[in-house]
Parts: sequence; C-alpha cells; structure tokens
Amino acid sequence: MARARGANDRRDGSDYLHRAEDHPLRGIHACPDTPVTNFDETLERFRLAVAGPAEGVPTVRAALLVAQTEYPDLDVISYERQIAALGERLEARIHPSADTRSQLAEAHALLFAEYGFRGNEEEYSDPRNLYLNEVIDRRLGIPVSMAILYSAVLARAAIRASVIGLPGHVVTRIDGSDGSILTDPYRGGVELTTEQCRKLVQDVYGRRTPFREHFLDAITPRQVIQRLIHNLKAGYLQHGDEERAARMMELLLAMYPWDLDELRDRGMLRERVGEYRPALDDLELYVRYRGDARDIETVSEAVRSLRRHTGMPER
Repeated sequence: MARARGANDRRDGSDYLHRAEDHPLRGIHACPDTPVTNFDETLERFRLAVAGPAEGVPTVRAALLVAQTEYPDLDVISYERQIAALGERLEARIHPSADTRSQLAEAHALLFAEYGFRGNEEEYSDPRNLYLNEVIDRRLGIPVSMAILYSAVLARAAIRASVIGLPGHVVTRIDGSDGSILTDPYRGGVELTTEQCRKLVQDVYGRRTPFREHFLDAITPRQVIQRLIHNLKAGYLQHGDEERAARMMELLLAMYPWDLDELRDRGMLRERVGEYRPALDDLELYVRYRGDARDIETVSEAVRSLRRHTGMPER
C-alpha cells in the first residue's frame, strides 16, 4: 500500500496549485503550512467535528481530518477552499432558470471534462483514493470519495445532492424542483435508474442480497464518513498494516464509542501487537454485551487467554 510522503514534502496542495500557469485552479491561494500534528491532536479535532447530530457533521472537514492522520502536515483549510472555489465556479456557470439536468450538465463538464476527475479503476485499492486531499491532487477516487467531493461541490452551487450508500457502491441523488436524478460520480456522473442501481448491487453481491427500496435512501454525513473509514480499515487489514488499521479503528470509535464490533476488532488487534491489558478491556466489554454473537466462543477464549497472560483471575 502507498505510504505517506516525507515530512519535507508539501501536503497543503500549494505545490500542485502552482505547478503550471494554466492550471485550472490557478488563482486559488493555499494557506500557509500548518504545524505538523500528531495523531492524538487530529483524533481530538475529528471527535469534535463529528460530535452532534448525524446530519450536521461537516463531511469535507471530517474527510480531510481522516486524511490528516496519514498526512500530518495537511492544510485542511486550503483543501476546503479549493472545493469551495470549484463550487463557486460551477455556480457562476449555471443560469438561474436552468433545470436540474442542465445544472448537472454544467457540473459534469466542469468536474469530469475540464478538471479530469474520474474513478480509479486501474488501482481501485490504492488508499490514496480515499484520502480527500489525494483525490483533489490526483483527480482520482473511488465511489465514496468521489461522492463526497461531487456532493460538496454541487452544494456550494446550491444544488441539493445527497449521498446514497448502496451495498457495495456509493452514488448520489440530485433533488431539484423538477424532480430527482440518481447519478454515479465514480463513472463521470452518469445518470442511473433504479434498475441500474439494482444491478450495481448484484454485481457485487449477486442475488444473495435482495434489493430493497431503502437502499436508495440518503445516508447521513456521519454514515458517509463511517463508510470512508471502513474502506480504509479493511484495506489496511488486508495488507497487514496494523498500525494504520488501528488508527482507523480509533476514528470509528470516536464516532461510535459503543460500537461493540469495533471494540472487538480493536481488542483482537491489540492482542496481536502485545497490548494485552487494553485488549482485555475491549474484549470483555464485547463478551459482556454481545453474549449471543456468533463469534462469542472465539472472543471468550481470547479473554481467558488474556486473563492468564496478564495474571488476572478468570471469572
């Protein structure tokens, strides 16, 4: 998996912004470099960002804070301003009386034709596809990160865009005065029907996951960020990168402190890296409150082993 660049590399985006005189984002000035943050500082900022009602979570800010765990000197405000500038440029192109499809045509011309944003089918599992700063810099993403960028830019242009979390794929719904339109930012904003959404789900899960109408309901900003982090966590675990996977678990637990499945996963990871007492704390909570779980025997055995390892009496 890709690694973060060194501390001397610029991650505020300004190197990219000023690389060429004819760059489409020229004239947008990056903020001065921010001090390098440590993970605990970023985690606390993230915790504050995702506090409160699920619908009120600032999706872009939260996504950039996730990225800051990998790029400690990332300038969050600079990237927020770049997205805002994209939205302002889009708004300037839209005629006040334009219908929804005409608005989307302008959005797609700007984002996908002029700026060149696209889904990264060639290197889908590259974690940079999930870090919003890298999505902006490289013009590449996967469905969830493309949906975050797309919906944020449209929102700045006063176009209502909601994120739809289909099983296995993320799309968006545009709600206008003349109706709603489903689009797929990962595939250049192509318009989708309900039947095509059904096929997207079947392409991933086959017919073992029946399509439900509620799959087309909008998910909250907090759920969008949760999905983004889950993708990163799964990728890091798959590649054996326990340190980065552990960071993602901490972010998830900052959002949902009583997510027992996450406590279990963190506990099992802590056991593997030799953090026996914290592992025991996590896994005992899981056993106490998820006694009917299918993996309860496996986790209970881990608890017994940890108690022996730490010299704690068995209960």
